[in-house]
Amino acid sequence: MHSTKGTTAIRQPARNLHRLGDVVDELLDPLVKLEQRVHRASSHYDTGPWQAENFIRHLPGKRELSLVATVRGKPVGFVIASRRPEGAHIHRVATDPRHQGTGIASRLLALLLARTPGIVTLICDPRNQPALDLYARAGFRVTGTTPEGKLSLAAGTPLHR
Repeated sequence: MHSTKGTTAIRQPARNLHRLGDVVDELLDPLVKLEQRVHRASSHYDTGPWQAENFIRHLPGKRELSLVATVRGKPVGFVIASRRPEGAHIHRVATDPRHQGTGIASRLLALLLARTPGIVTLICDPRNQPALDLYARAGFRVTGTTPEGKLSLAAGTPLHR
């Protein structure tokens, strides 16, 4: 890499994006391990890490909408979503702690939003400020609060019927 004014540019490894349905069979175990690493690193992620059955459970449009980011064939991030009548719902967004801050989650969300007509919703712990900042940059806005005290967020444009 070229250096400028005494600093050397750090080359980011190539990231590839895949539909979950195209890679879930071969990457199921690595996805579960990634989920466990993310869960251990965050006190606001969820009550427990997803298991294999969560990744393979059938939901409308899940295999097509959900995306997995890989580096050298290993998953480093994912967004799991399913289709809803008004658009889609995001069930899970995760980035390997070693790759946080590199734009993986932003890229996954941007692609999901670009491919999904209608309103895309998600639920987030109000104490998870890094996630809330990510969602705000992606265009999500708080729309309410769940009975458990989590924030409901939404992005996109309503479908015209």
